Amino acid sequence: MVESSSMITYQLFQTGYCTHDAKVALKGEPSYEMKFPAMVALLKHPVHGYILFDTGYTERFYEETRKFPFSLYAKITPVYVKAEESIVAQLKKENIHPDEIHYIFLSHFHADHMGALKDFPSSAFICSKEAFLSVKNKKGIRAVLSAYIPNLLPDDFENRVLFIEDTKTITTGNQDISTIVDAFQKPLFDLWGDGSFLAINLSGHAKGQYGLIFANENRETIFLVADAVWRSRAFRENRPPSKLAYLIMDNAREYKDNFEKIVRLHSLDKNIKIIPSHCEEPFQQVRGFK
Repeated sequence: MVESSSMITYQLFQTGYCTHDAKVALKGEPSYEMKFPAMVALLKHPVHGYILFDTGYTERFYEETRKFPFSLYAKITPVYVKAEESIVAQLKKENIHPDEIHYIFLSHFHADHMGALKDFPSSAFICSKEAFLSVKNKKGIRAVLSAYIPNLLPDDFENRVLFIEDTKTITTGNQDISTIVDAFQKPLFDLWGDGSFLAINLSGHAKGQYGLIFANENRETIFLVADAVWRSRAFRENRPPSKLAYLIMDNAREYKDNFEKIVRLHSLDKNIKIIPSHCEEPFQQVRGFK
């Protein structure tokens, strides 16, 4: 498992969903409309407090995609989200105020992962410098092609961001860390320097996409993989997307490489809980805080 000195509790939320053709998302699947929930994870660290992994959709998506060229985004990716499904509204039901969210780990800069960033004016952001620089100056059609909506980014983002690449890396450790390093053959970034939060580069779907690894209160290793895979069935059954899906990837080769590594990791250790951001299965398994 990950370093056990700081166990993390976590809860998963669905913040709306988008739809795509199932046969494109999962090789060998028949054609039908498949729902992809936008997952947000709320983590509670004993030292650093509340941390969000991504922020999901909000109704702001509709506002920002009313006009061309961002209207193309909404047509290509039909989105369904209600006000009460926003992460802020759901946190309110948990009696958690936005100011209590100390950090937001942003896996990548697609709209379904950054839709609520402006709702957290006091939070610091954690993301990849590579990812941020890849979208920083993109506007109009260039932004749409990167599934990026610039107005979803807070104006003071650069004043509040911590870059993953600026933290120290580790390549050895306990058994689970060694298994992950063996499967991926790349270093892990130790965000706090205590082994409690480890970030790993999962680029391909998006440039500079990162996943997050931590141990929960049950001493299980949790691996939030963002969009490196879309469904749990994909890595269990070794079923990548169809060739059409690679047309929207930032780097198809990197995507395939990381997908294969996640499949291998699952084969090496099925006790590591791999959680994609757009699969219903984890929501049925995670009951939240105790």
